[in-house]
Amino acid sequence: MARDKVIEARKVKYRYPDGTVGIEKVDLELCRGEKVAIIGPNGSGKSTLLELLGGLIEPTEGYVKFFANESIDHYEIRRRVGVLLQNSDDVLFNPTVREDLEFGPAQLQIPKEEFDKTLEDISQLLDLKSYLNKPPFRLSEGQKQRAAFGSVLALKPEVLLLDEPFSSVDIETKQSMIKHLNGLNEEGVTIVVTAHDLTTVPLIADRVYLLNKSVMAEGSTRDILTDLELLKNNSLDIPPLVELGIRLGINSVPLTVDEAVERLRKEFDKS
Repeated sequence: MARDKVIEARKVKYRYPDGTVGIEKVDLELCRGEKVAIIGPNGSGKSTLLELLGGLIEPTEGYVKFFANESIDHYEIRRRVGVLLQNSDDVLFNPTVREDLEFGPAQLQIPKEEFDKTLEDISQLLDLKSYLNKPPFRLSEGQKQRAAFGSVLALKPEVLLLDEPFSSVDIETKQSMIKHLNGLNEEGVTIVVTAHDLTTVPLIADRVYLLNKSVMAEGSTRDILTDLELLKNNSLDIPPLVELGIRLGINSVPLTVDEAVERLRKEFDKS
């Protein structure tokens, strides 16, 4: 059975007004219910690609197709695809955090009763209750990132495109966000994250694109993150657990702490 594509990019190139090439010759497809990470060094074009996939900018060459439609209304994209930009200040523009959370659902005419429940859930998930009536510019970077994430979740999109969503939050919040995103994915939401730090990728993605202006590689999370030459050639740090597993000669190199504990126990049981 053919996979249900939600976003498809073919031979996409984006050139900025000053002539700088953001990305070029990118082929990528996202299918319903996937968890995908786009990794790459700084300046590799990850944010540019995410904006193209979210319909926020138009490609200079090539095309991006949404939900298998040759043409789709901009309102339809905004209703079905949620985009979290890396800079929270680009997302938070209302006088208070509460109004930022209310803004998107109001544009989509989501009933107030439904939104009130959503607001309660998001505020509890991201610990935002004490900030709801504060202006965003008075928040810390981590608080702003949580508020921006909440404003995207409030739309209840079918596809979530998240640009470095964990860069400014603490470990506890990161764990909570990852757990929630995985829960949404189990309900059928397609999750896409960009990442420079590879340690979080195995917790949130089953498939990976390595971007360095163009797509340098695509494959399972395990195949990409254990390809040391590929990572080094693209200026990416080898995940510590991968390096540990390789140095110890462990079969099936671990990608997460849980996997590392399991592998080490097996090794100890042999001795």
